[in-house]
Amino acid sequence: MVTRPDTLLRVAMVMMALSLQTTAAFTPSLRLHPGSLSRPAVREVGRRFLVSASADDRGSKGATKSLPRRGALGLGFAAALFGGVPKASADPIDNYKLVQILKDCKDFGPVRFITVAPTGAVLESIGRLDYAYVPFEIAFGKNKKGQWVRIAGPKSQEKYVATFECSINLDNAAGLEFVTLDGPSGKLYCMRIQNKEGEKIITILLNYDIEGNGGKPGKYPDGSVERWMEVKKKYGDSYGAVSLLD
Repeated sequence: MVTRPDTLLRVAMVMMALSLQTTAAFTPSLRLHPGSLSRPAVREVGRRFLVSASADDRGSKGATKSLPRRGALGLGFAAALFGGVPKASADPIDNYKLVQILKDCKDFGPVRFITVAPTGAVLESIGRLDYAYVPFEIAFGKNKKGQWVRIAGPKSQEKYVATFECSINLDNAAGLEFVTLDGPSGKLYCMRIQNKEGEKIITILLNYDIEGNGGKPGKYPDGSVERWMEVKKKYGDSYGAVSLLD
């Protein structure tokens, strides 16, 4: 039996395409973009190559030539060695200014996330800004997509597994303000993320070091306020305002 090289290549590409879904699921460190590895897309790639390979390999009498399993595996390994497997691309969120700022806040320690629902609810939760940043997309409007980031941790970045999750629409975030307020127990150090209309999307505050202060508020973890001031000076104007659209 004779097997054409182009058929071997097609089958190897199918094998690699089908394996990408498992690779992305069990190797988060590759940071592959979930949107580029959707199951329907992978199936479609596999279907097209199989149909094409089947059509090319039919002889004049309609007999289909078979592909030795060892040959397919061998070509698959060769393709992997010589660059046949697509490399993991950079995160689509890397160029968003908001993500750059938040990652610069990784030394803030515990922070408090506060968001207000206009229908009558306030959600507060304690997290950190050194957790994993996971990109995903949600379509909105006609022929548009929204780029989101999920901040998730601490032990896992997987959805429904992480004990803390906060998702932000990066395409809706237009500005950020560094603000200090007078709270009942002392100064509050806040970052307000806003949309184009100036409406607050979410507020992130430094959180008190309750355990290190005898169970009382009013004291922050060592160095967190100084780091907050450094980030404010780096990105904010004289009023602490930052445009995220630059």
